[in-house]
Amino acid sequence: MKLRIQNSSLRLRLTRKEVAAFAATGRVAAETHFPSGQRLTYALEISNSEERLAATFDDGHIIVCVPKHLAGEWAHTDRVGLEEHAGMTILVEKDFKCLHGPVHRVDEDAFPNPNA
Repeated sequence: MKLRIQNSSLRLRLTRKEVAAFAATGRVAAETHFPSGQRLTYALEISNSEERLAATFDDGHIIVCVPKHLAGEWAHTDRVGLEEHAGMTILVEKDFKCLHGPVHRVDEDAFPNPNA
C-alpha cells in the first residue's frame, strides 16, 4: 500500500492483492520503520459507524475508515477511487501500473492501466 501525504491531503493506493485482502478481512495495513526504532503504521479499515471517509492519527498510527456501504462497491467493481473533502482531502484508490518509468519497477500486482 502506498501512502502519500501532502499538506492536508492523505492518499492511499492499493494493489489488487491489498484490495482483495481489504474486501475479505475489512482491514489492510503497512508500516514504515525508521532507523531510530520508531515506526509509522497506516491502515485502511471498514467502518460500520462512519457515513463518509474519515482519517485519524494517534501515536504514530494513521487509520483511514471506509463506510461499509462504500467498501464493497469499491472493492468489487471497476470504481477506481473514493474521495472525501471534509476537513482534509482523503483519497483511496486502486493502484494502476505505471505507463512511464524504469521497466524493473513494474508492479505486476497493480491494476491494469486503462490508458495502456
